[in-house]
Amino acid sequence: MAEILSERGRHFDELRLSREERAKLVEMRRKEEEKKRREREKAKARKQNRTTVDLPESLRKALETIAEKERVTVSQVITFFLFDAAERYEKKEIGFWGYKYPSESPRYDWILVHPKDVERMEKIESRKNRKM
Repeated sequence: MAEILSERGRHFDELRLSREERAKLVEMRRKEEEKKRREREKAKARKQNRTTVDLPESLRKALETIAEKERVTVSQVITFFLFDAAERYEKKEIGFWGYKYPSESPRYDWILVHPKDVERMEKIESRKNRKM
């Protein structure tokens, strides 16, 4: 109800404007709508490249610090590091041996945990203690 009253009040305020002022207002709104439309299209185009990941808080903070220091986005830092790591993995310079633990999930056979990932290591350890 308040929104309707607000809209009506705005409408009456606009009626008091001169023809030129109303034309400018209409043009400004048209430009705003066009800008929003372009932003929606850009977001839609990027959606296929988007991934959600769960990161340990310490790693997230480290990535944010690097991004801030380098004056780039966190996404760009992560992308850079992942390209480097994927290349090193393909060259067999890094691997997962010793870092995989059996999963309780029906979707995955293993849980991969980096030794510095304290949060996930604690979960693995508590699971081991629970089974004994």
